Amino acid sequence: PEDVDLLNAIARFDAWFWEDAHEGSRVAGAGSVCWDTSFALQALAAMPSSNDAPSASLSAGARFLAGQQIERPTFDSRAAHRIAPSGGWCFSEVGHGWPVSDCTAEALLGLLHGRPESLGRDAAARAARFILRCQNTDGGFGSYEPSKTRVPLEWMNPAEMFGRCMTERSYVECTASCLMALREVQRRYPSVLRKPLGKAIEDARRFLLATQNQDGTWEAAWGVRYIYATMFGVRGLLAAGVPGADARIRKACEWLLAHQRADGGWGERQPRTLLPEYVEADASLSVQTAWALIALVEAGEPDERALERAAAYLEAEQLDSGQWPDGQFVGVFFETALLNYRLYRQYFPVMALALYERAVAGRVLPGRTHASTTPASRSR
Repeated sequence: PEDVDLLNAIARFDAWFWEDAHEGSRVAGAGSVCWDTSFALQALAAMPSSNDAPSASLSAGARFLAGQQIERPTFDSRAAHRIAPSGGWCFSEVGHGWPVSDCTAEALLGLLHGRPESLGRDAAARAARFILRCQNTDGGFGSYEPSKTRVPLEWMNPAEMFGRCMTERSYVECTASCLMALREVQRRYPSVLRKPLGKAIEDARRFLLATQNQDGTWEAAWGVRYIYATMFGVRGLLAAGVPGADARIRKACEWLLAHQRADGGWGERQPRTLLPEYVEADASLSVQTAWALIALVEAGEPDERALERAAAYLEAEQLDSGQWPDGQFVGVFFETALLNYRLYRQYFPVMALALYERAVAGRVLPGRTHASTTPASRSR
């Protein structure tokens, strides 16, 4: 009963198991505090300056997130046959100990966009080194580490709920996140890892181009599915210097526009099989609409009416509390296990509307008499 590990586990039990009358008993599979904080900071940092983004929240969030970077390993990574974790961020919190490439990348982006002074050059360089350790020979990035074998092992998979989980491989989402973060480090600190960063960005660009589907989409492993990956693919190529007018980015945008629903939103559900197919959801979803709008706005989509309809959908869906309603599960773990990221429905719509408002500032859209009447400027 006096075992130290047992006492620590009991002290933290409430963070993993809880219940209420509405949803009953729940057990958390994993904490997502660093992941969520990273995107929340990016959403707040995207707010137009005229909207007076909450400075105190940005500062407090940045202080917390900067303190979650792993400075030195708490275990012998070589004995565990893992890459050195120093410089990375975990999906949950620093005590977890296993950093992830895109969690590190999104943390970097959140800090460098929101409060770069809370991180500093040396910490940014440590993070960049960890990200570089996760790159594969094909230019893409793994999640926890690079791939260590070319021998197919998926046939040994004993899990009934996780697909393609036996070995690391390159993921579109991880690659795009890492590319964007390395490009931001390169832009802010030109002397940091100049040659390695340049090569890594170029290799990642080639990977994204090689994995784009004929219809302009990319396929995700960590979200549902084509909308999610296409947002990352577009943003990654833009960060790599591919212009928004490039035929490959235009094709991705054309696919998104072709799947916009009559109400202005987007909705996709995970297929019941792993077949490579887009499956329309029963209704539009705020999170996926935000993903599509982010990609279109950042790519400089000229169809202003389509952008306006998407922003209007998000405005109409917003609740009086300022939140957006919970919808289908849009997160995925290893392509098959659906996850409910509760904060996705908050920071992605905020980010999308903020980017939209900045993009249309000063312009009069079709059917509107003043730019100040755009949906984003009237959002709660």
